[in-house]
Amino acid sequence: MKRILRYALTSLIFLSLVGITGLYIVFDSRPGKTDDDLAQIVIRDGSSLSSIAQQLYEADIISSPESFKVAAKLLNRSRAIYPGAYSIPKGLTNTEAIEALAHAKAIEITVTIPEGLRSDEIIGLLSRQLNLDSLKMINLLTDSTLLSIAGDGFTHLEGTLFPETYRFLENSDEFMVIAKMVRHFKESIRPEMLQQAANLGFNLKRLITFASLVEKETAREDERRLVSSVYHNRIQKNMLLGCDPTVIYMLVRRGEWNGNLQRKHFAIDDPYNSYLKRGLPPGPIANPGLASINAALNPEKTDYLYFVGKNDGTGAHDFSRTLREHNNKVNRYQRRRSNR
Repeated sequence: MKRILRYALTSLIFLSLVGITGLYIVFDSRPGKTDDDLAQIVIRDGSSLSSIAQQLYEADIISSPESFKVAAKLLNRSRAIYPGAYSIPKGLTNTEAIEALAHAKAIEITVTIPEGLRSDEIIGLLSRQLNLDSLKMINLLTDSTLLSIAGDGFTHLEGTLFPETYRFLENSDEFMVIAKMVRHFKESIRPEMLQQAANLGFNLKRLITFASLVEKETAREDERRLVSSVYHNRIQKNMLLGCDPTVIYMLVRRGEWNGNLQRKHFAIDDPYNSYLKRGLPPGPIANPGLASINAALNPEKTDYLYFVGKNDGTGAHDFSRTLREHNNKVNRYQRRRSNR
C-alpha cells in the first residue's frame, strides 16, 4: 500500500512539474538569442494567427510559433492583434509579445490629398509618399470591387479619390490605400445630398462630374456657387458648357497635353470637349472636395451665363449675363494680361 501511495505521489509531482514546465514554455520562454534591437514587422489585414506567430518567430521576437498561438488563445487575445507596421523588441516571452502587439501603436504615414487633382496626379503623390507601385494603382481605377464601393454608375474611380488628410498604416498595399479613399468618399456623401442631387436630375456620378467642373474652374470659396449657377443656367438653356478644364482633361487622356491650350484643341471631336458636346462630360475630370460638391447642389440664384478670369493674380472671375458683356470683359482682361 505504501509503495502504491509513494508511486502515486511521485507521479503527481512529475505531472505537476510537467504542467509547470508546459506553462513556462507557453507563457514565459524566450528565444535563445536575445538583444536590445527592435524588430520591424508588418501585420496585414486578414493575417491569420499562424502567420503572425511565424513572423514573430522569424524576427527572433518569440521562441516558438506553436506556443505563441496556444498562449494567445488561452489569454483570449488572438483577436486583439491588429493590422499595422510595428517596432517590437526582440527576445520577448509570448505574454510580453502579445501585450506588446495589443498596446503598440501602429506606424502611420500622414498624406494630404488637395482638392481638384486628377486621379493620376493623386497616384503620383501616393506612390512617392507611401512607396507604392503607381502602375498597380492606375489599374485599380477600374477594379470592379472598388467600383462597387463607389457605386451609382461609376466605371472609373476618377472623382471618388476624396481629398482629405489621411493616416495610412505603413506598408499598406495599393488596394488598401485606394479602398480607404473611396470608402471615405462614399461616407462623405450624405443621404440628404443624394436627395438634393436627385431633385436636380443628377445621380451620384453626374453630381461629382458637375462638382469637378466647379472645382477646376475656381479655388475661391466666394465664387464656387456663382460658377455653379453659370453651368446650371447653361444646362437649363441647352447651351454648350464651354469649360476649358474639360478640354485640358481630354488632352491629358489622349496624351497630348503640354500645358498650352490652343484654338485647334477646341475643334477635337471628343466626348470631353464641352465646346462641341452638349451637357456634362461622360465623367468627372478631377476629384472635387466637399465645398465644390455643395456648390454643385446649391448654386447661387443668378442669370449669369459667362465668366472670365480677371488676370489680376487673385484667381477671381468676372461674371456676365450676355455674350456682348462677356466679350467686352474678355477684351479688357486680355489687354491687362498683355500689358503685364
